[in-house]
Amino acid sequence: ELLRGSDRQCIELMRISREAYVRLCMHFRHKLWLHDSRHVSVEEKMTMFLTIIRHNECYVVIKRRFQYSSQTIHKYFHEVLAAMMTFAREIVTPRTMEEPPPPDTARHYGMFRILVGALDGTLVYAIIPASEQTVYRGRGKGKCYQNVLGICFNMIFIFVYTGWEGIAHDSRVLTEVMPESSNNFPFPPKYYLCDAAYTNTRGFMTPNRNVMYWLGDFRRGCAMTKEEKFNHAHAKLKNVIERAYSVLKARFSILDKMAHYPFNVQRNVVIACFAVNNFIRKEKINDELFAQYE
Repeated sequence: ELLRGSDRQCIELMRISREAYVRLCMHFRHKLWLHDSRHVSVEEKMTMFLTIIRHNECYVVIKRRFQYSSQTIHKYFHEVLAAMMTFAREIVTPRTMEEPPPPDTARHYGMFRILVGALDGTLVYAIIPASEQTVYRGRGKGKCYQNVLGICFNMIFIFVYTGWEGIAHDSRVLTEVMPESSNNFPFPPKYYLCDAAYTNTRGFMTPNRNVMYWLGDFRRGCAMTKEEKFNHAHAKLKNVIERAYSVLKARFSILDKMAHYPFNVQRNVVIACFAVNNFIRKEKINDELFAQYE
């Protein structure tokens, strides 16, 4: 039904279009990351995985939907997740400087000619053992979160690092992630745009402090001083990562209510969500969520 039916069926079940679903399955087949099993095709394995991270449905619910045992669903979920880690290394990569700026923000690039991307963190719900929950209780919200660091350009993530404690300050996460060579942090040839939570230093440009910055402030009045005009342009461009995070969380409900997986699996699930989102954007597939937040 998914392969031959309406686009709406795929969107309701997996939150991606039928075109995106078919092309994603073809890509994993072509790369030999997934293979048909005796009774389960690549397409069915991918559907199980995407349905779980879309709805955060437990194996019992998926079992009724697909008519397989919980053990079988568990097996194929982790098989696809392992393939997704290889996929993420291919699809979440630094941008090439030849890529043009998005047309809707091109007029602001006069002030930021050497911009490489926007950098910011976000909190993703996490299931943490009781003995370790204190450091994961994000910023007084009561729930546990992992802090995710991302860099994006034109709503495509070019770097993602997951797994930090929710209580960790954004600037600390960045400071710890950068020097570790195994993290492959893409040092900017010029700079990334960051908000005031970060330090204004080489490679990272923050807004002017103590003047208007948030876009909502400018709706109540026009930018007047040169500092405010700079901040307005900065906010318009840096806002791309806020919109990219919004698309990601609207597509995958599991990021707001994580399942009871071991923490390393939770980290990998988050990375898989970023990878699928990047694929849709990079392949220029029509997508209602990207259209909504464009």
